[in-house]
Amino acid sequence: MSQSTASPSTIVVAQSPQLRAVARLLSAVRRRAGWWVVIEAVALVGLALAAAFWGSLVVDRMLEPPAWVRAAMVLAGVAGLFWILRRKLVDRLGTRLSNRSLALLVERHHPFFNESLVTTVELGLDQQDADSSHDLVDPEMFARTAADAVAGLPRVRVAELFRGRELSTLLFSGVMAGATIAACALISPETASLWLRRVVLLDETPWPRRSRLMATDFRDGVRIVARGSDVDVVVAADASMVVPEVLDMRWQFSGASRSARMGRRGAATNGQQLFGHVIENIADDILFSVRGGDARLDGLRLKVVDPPTLSSLTIDYKLPDYLGGGQRRAPASGIVQVPQGSTVNIVCRSTKPLRAAGISETVAGEPVSLAVIEPPGGEAGGGGSSATTTIEATLPNLSGEHAISVSLVDTDGIANTQPIGFLLSARPDEAPQVAMQLHGISTAVTAAARVPLVGRVTDDHALASMSIELERERDDASPRVEELPVPRCRGGEPLVEFATDAAEVVDVAQVEPVVGDTLRVRVTARDAAAVAGGPHVTTGDAWTLAVVTPAELAAMLEARELLLRRRYESLLANLTEARDTFESSEQPLAARLGQAAARAAGETGEIAEAFGLIHLEFDNNGLLTAELDTRLLSQIAMPLARIAEEDLPGLVGQTRTPLATGDEAGRRQLIAQTDLVLGRMRAVLDRMMELETFNEVVDLLRSTISAQEEIRQETRDIQKERARALLEDL
Repeated sequence: MSQSTASPSTIVVAQSPQLRAVARLLSAVRRRAGWWVVIEAVALVGLALAAAFWGSLVVDRMLEPPAWVRAAMVLAGVAGLFWILRRKLVDRLGTRLSNRSLALLVERHHPFFNESLVTTVELGLDQQDADSSHDLVDPEMFARTAADAVAGLPRVRVAELFRGRELSTLLFSGVMAGATIAACALISPETASLWLRRVVLLDETPWPRRSRLMATDFRDGVRIVARGSDVDVVVAADASMVVPEVLDMRWQFSGASRSARMGRRGAATNGQQLFGHVIENIADDILFSVRGGDARLDGLRLKVVDPPTLSSLTIDYKLPDYLGGGQRRAPASGIVQVPQGSTVNIVCRSTKPLRAAGISETVAGEPVSLAVIEPPGGEAGGGGSSATTTIEATLPNLSGEHAISVSLVDTDGIANTQPIGFLLSARPDEAPQVAMQLHGISTAVTAAARVPLVGRVTDDHALASMSIELERERDDASPRVEELPVPRCRGGEPLVEFATDAAEVVDVAQVEPVVGDTLRVRVTARDAAAVAGGPHVTTGDAWTLAVVTPAELAAMLEARELLLRRRYESLLANLTEARDTFESSEQPLAARLGQAAARAAGETGEIAEAFGLIHLEFDNNGLLTAELDTRLLSQIAMPLARIAEEDLPGLVGQTRTPLATGDEAGRRQLIAQTDLVLGRMRAVLDRMMELETFNEVVDLLRSTISAQEEIRQETRDIQKERARALLEDL
């Protein structure tokens, strides 16, 4: 070893045999590392190729994925190989292994160098390429270190520096993995060829299988079903191949994986064995697969859509001629009633475009078509441009009941899941309704009476006419009947009302009654229904009236007045007793007094109304005088009505105040109020008593008049007898 002339501290190693020996060792280690990298990369490539081949073969054989999945597998395999070659071969071979790193590797496996080899490399071999020198090193010390390093070189085994057994195992695995590909190509060239066509060339030729499944109800793997319906999923297995015992159906629902077993549906027919499973109340789309034997169907989808239903249902009808014609619209409901004889037009509008639709009615348990929309060309295909959302039907001259049903099929082939139907009923024309009664007339009338009729006459559509039948019966003559039209019923109106202040009045003098006759009054109404049997005629209740003398009728009314006075005296006594009990009792009995006052108010009102009717009956029979009008109306009926409507209700209200049940002053005030009401009631009773006295005078007058009539009649009889005797003497 010689020193450099540039500096005494620089060690010149170019001619050093020790350093050349070290360099040869490191070169051998570097070559061995390169071969390691190459062999490892080759082994990894073999393993990767085998993994890609067999993995894609298994996936494609079992799943038969679409072309894009196979293309993705090829791209993933190529990318993996590129990564191995780049990272495990190119990058590692392009990385320069420094002398120091190699020296450290040697010393790690051979500790006896005691860092002499690393020192020799750093201060010797690496110094040749350095631009600057190390710190001053003693030449003799370096020479001894280099000699120690060279002395250990014969003991170094380069092969032991690398894990040869692991590398051999890896290489063997890679070679064997690659050999499996060649073995597959030799043993089963059809498999290798089909793999090449399907995976690399993306051909669609299917793999040969022992079993074959078909989903005939799915078009391009999709079946459209109605939301909320129960869907029967049917899959067919080719009966000419191996038929699986069962099929498994798997899908994802609400984030969870679910499965169901599809059972056989009978025996094999037409070369197919059917399997099925019902999914109930389906609400959302379902993507599922079916497996059985070595066959499977993937990517089957149940697409859920809303079924068609009615957006509107219009029921128009034309009235029959007997009802005047004209268009009407009936509200859509479960039962639709229209007049009998109408022409009904039904218009149904769907929420979706329709491919087919129908309106039918059920007759004797069988459907009869009223209107239909057929698919284009009679096929079950899509509706195309001919799709519509409306279907209508017409039923002329409607009679009876018709159960109408509507069926809808949209352009996806989905039918309405909920029944759409209603009952169309022809409503027969009804007879008029007569609800009339006499007003201000009882069971007897005078020959000059007027008979008021109040109430209402109705018809379901329209009245044609109305009349009052007045019949007279006499013992010694045939009956006489007068039919009196009611001008107020002009025809065409469904309702005619006769209020108490606008009653229909019948003058009985039109049939010339006399005392002893019997009158019958009836109300008859007719409609305009031109149906079987002609127009409907309704006759109301008949009222029978006896024709009496004015004196007899007045006596009858006076007897009713007397009964009313007795009733009034009784309620007045009851109220007086309740007042006296309240005053004498130490217990608070205001509630009992209030109950008595309430009862008295009701009865007093009824008595006031009854006196008003007596007044009206006097008037209707032509017997009302100024004295009767004043007595019955102004002195009795009207005061009683005020007491019933004002005084007694006020007393009832006062009995319910806290003052009535409080201190003695409150009790005194309630008693005073009761006495005031009782005083007004007794004043009316006094009027009734005065009227009774007046009636007694009237009765006496009537008796005198009757006696005078009897004397006059006897005088006439005597005169007739005398005249007859004179004639006989002549």
